[in-house]
Amino acid sequence: MKFGPFGSISYGRNYGLLYDVGSWTDVLPEFGNDSYEAADNFMTSRGNGMLTYHNQGLGGIIDGLNIGMQYQGKNRGDDAHHTQDLQTQNGDGYSFSTTYDIGWGLSAGGAYANSDRTQAQRSFGMANGDRARAWTLGLKYDRDNLYLAANYTRTQNMTYVDGGNYTGFAPKVDAVEAVAQYHFDSGITPSLAYLQSRGSDMPGIGDTIWSSI
Repeated sequence: MKFGPFGSISYGRNYGLLYDVGSWTDVLPEFGNDSYEAADNFMTSRGNGMLTYHNQGLGGIIDGLNIGMQYQGKNRGDDAHHTQDLQTQNGDGYSFSTTYDIGWGLSAGGAYANSDRTQAQRSFGMANGDRARAWTLGLKYDRDNLYLAANYTRTQNMTYVDGGNYTGFAPKVDAVEAVAQYHFDSGITPSLAYLQSRGSDMPGIGDTIWSSI
């Protein structure tokens, strides 16, 4: 539902507000925005039961300033104990986002998300905190034929790792993404990108990098 200058409200399966900033690096044919985001992983990407409010320009008061607020209801109950289901569960959560079009093709943004973890999630693995949290900061330059974007994100008890010496939610993950593109008039768009996820305080293995492209 749209309310003119007062913003819009939507409910259902939607993108989490972390994606308001994460989408800036999600422009690659493969691997874009894959360092920490996954569908149905709390509020990092697309998920169910999201009540979302967006406002562009604060009703014309501040052009270029966009804000978002979001609530996500609980998905899957505490009776779902299968490990393949743990990564798609979530408790009640909320998130906020803001982006600002500075001008000259430059934009800056940030987002924060905080969710309850289900009893099954808290009982599995070593990341046993009650809450899953994430924050992200990003910059984007989009002018003429040149596109540049980068973001830095930290998640806590949110990113699911499956393989090697560790399976479960990582206590802390720092993720970096950067992408550069040039749009030729012929329609060809070559891309150069860097993505890295680094897990910290991983029980039994310490710090580790499990994805770097």
